[in-house]
Amino acid sequence: MTKDYLCPIFTHALSKDFTQLSEVLSKSPGYNQSDKPSMLCARNDADAIQTFLLDYKDTELTYRSYLKEIERLVMWCIHIPKITISDLKREHLIAYRDFIIKPQPVDLWCGPKQSRLIASGAPNPQWRPFVSGLSKPTVRKTISILDSFFNYLVNNNYLAGNPLAVDRRRKGTKSNSTERWLERDEIATTLEALDALQCESPQRTFVVARAKYLILTLFYTGLRLAELAKHTMGHFQLIENEWYLTVVGKGEKPRKIVVVDEYLDIMVKFRQQLGLPSRLPEYGELTPLIPALNKIAPITDNRISQIIKWAFFQGALRYECLPINEEEEQMKFQHKASKLRNASAHWLRHSYGTYLVKSGCSIEKVRELMGHSDISTTMIYVHIAKNDLHLSARNLSLTENVIYDSESKLIK
Repeated sequence: MTKDYLCPIFTHALSKDFTQLSEVLSKSPGYNQSDKPSMLCARNDADAIQTFLLDYKDTELTYRSYLKEIERLVMWCIHIPKITISDLKREHLIAYRDFIIKPQPVDLWCGPKQSRLIASGAPNPQWRPFVSGLSKPTVRKTISILDSFFNYLVNNNYLAGNPLAVDRRRKGTKSNSTERWLERDEIATTLEALDALQCESPQRTFVVARAKYLILTLFYTGLRLAELAKHTMGHFQLIENEWYLTVVGKGEKPRKIVVVDEYLDIMVKFRQQLGLPSRLPEYGELTPLIPALNKIAPITDNRISQIIKWAFFQGALRYECLPINEEEEQMKFQHKASKLRNASAHWLRHSYGTYLVKSGCSIEKVRELMGHSDISTTMIYVHIAKNDLHLSARNLSLTENVIYDSESKLIK
């Protein structure tokens, strides 16, 4: 791996210069080097990292994600345990997982988001690998990416074993993902809150309209944030008199998303808000799916995430301000408010999958619409549709004669 390749990738204020990084990565492989014939032309860890990343050079979103996580791990290896990738053991990865939750020292590892290079092309000394510690869902994603990285090196006989193999065996536990979805009334309350805000501040008409359109687009399409940011109105296509949204998603895999009539009406109204000449998208149209305030340029996935969080905050405030006399109803609304305060854009993708299953869509079609590679990922939505768990257990009581029938009616 050359200096020219590494400099724009592994540059950080923690590293006085390139030498420290280059020396560690260019050492002979560590204790975990495989004794089998390697399928990689890698003399050291630097070469192995380069080969792995180059395998993803044609899939931009995946490449960026993998690059970021490997960069963070390499910097941690060099500055904390002072070892290289092929020397990592299970205990190191446990320590690293704790570190990314709470990077220390904060001033060296965390800081405001900035470009890694200054105008001259030199490394930016103010750049940091973290803005803050990572949330639990992000940690799970990070470990999953690193697991793929180590597995790649093992499968190509560069490493003897994967230090994250235990985590890989545990990946079947996805219990929380199905709880991170929103019910229809929670989405409706958020939209009502935005409508009220628009009435109070007419000058924010476009900002509010865009926020509503964002929420509804995510709910009706199940797009990932990166997919939403990079596609245009021209990706809507009329095929045999039916509308579809054609998407190139994770892993550069294409898929078609059915556009239902309800969403088509929503899109027409938003296009009118943008002042576009046609009610429906034109073939090859370059208008971004989600435009910036100038109504021309696209906005980033980070900005989309911020807008969604802001909208959910408005929804939470509405729940908290609704005049409710009954204490039980008030407690329900407080719970829903706290749920919205924790919700993110990805919850709307989970909502899409959940309500597809509830509507009777087959699990195989749900997998296709959501762009899942493995149907086991889609299966997490099935138990939501079979919402009979509460009904099955509701006869549990200290009183013998409290019995409900299948329609929740008291029998005796």
